[in-house]
Amino acid sequence: MTQRITSLQNEYIKSLCLLHHASERRKTGLFLIEGAKLCEEALRSGWPVEQCLVTEKEANHPALNGVENKIVISEPIAKKLSSMDTPPGIFMVLRQQAAAPEADPDFILALDHLSDPSNLGAVLRSAEAFGAGLVFISDGSVDLYSPKTLRAAMGSAFRVPVMKGDLADFLLRRKKSGYSIYGAGLDRQYKNLPEISFNDPSIVVIGNESGGISPEIIRCCDSGLYIPMLGNNESLNAAVAASIILWEQSKWR
Repeated sequence: MTQRITSLQNEYIKSLCLLHHASERRKTGLFLIEGAKLCEEALRSGWPVEQCLVTEKEANHPALNGVENKIVISEPIAKKLSSMDTPPGIFMVLRQQAAAPEADPDFILALDHLSDPSNLGAVLRSAEAFGAGLVFISDGSVDLYSPKTLRAAMGSAFRVPVMKGDLADFLLRRKKSGYSIYGAGLDRQYKNLPEISFNDPSIVVIGNESGGISPEIIRCCDSGLYIPMLGNNESLNAAVAASIILWEQSKWR
């Protein structure tokens, strides 16, 4: 028998609404996604589904073929659960899990205190497209499982190996194992991107959108990296810069 929930005061629904907050996502290890496309990507990527919730209108959506134990919810509940202006009517509760990276990937992209969830999502899309072996996110960066990040990633968050932690410690350990570490920046005296060889194991660090790479992390880098630009603009969006670097390193694979 199909379970139905119509009350906004339902305790389970209240607990899911709390997943809009990063602190609750960290506490429970759960996160909420919405929309047929993103839910379909999660299923296609083999992500285990804790629970599926749908409105009556979307209960038989083709994206949900094979999904069991669906809960049918009312439209007001869908509106309450949604982080979007127009609720899509399809939700999934997923458990956080890390995609296992190779032991020593050829290329690692590291993000130092990235703060914009849309930027993180776009970086993950490019990381999948151009074959980054790992994306390392520093402590203090935006939450990987925020709704905006997941929407911007368009499913790549389910497939790209991601780690999060103390970036300085990670870089120093990788340096000892033979990685070359480059910090992307605006100093024209840095090495130009096209002149860098990515034939050997390498890490490129992208800094915070407004503050760049922190001094502690700069000290961990072997060299700076500069993306040559023809126009008069002084900088690139962090996700755009990451995409250019990812494209360049892909030529060496």
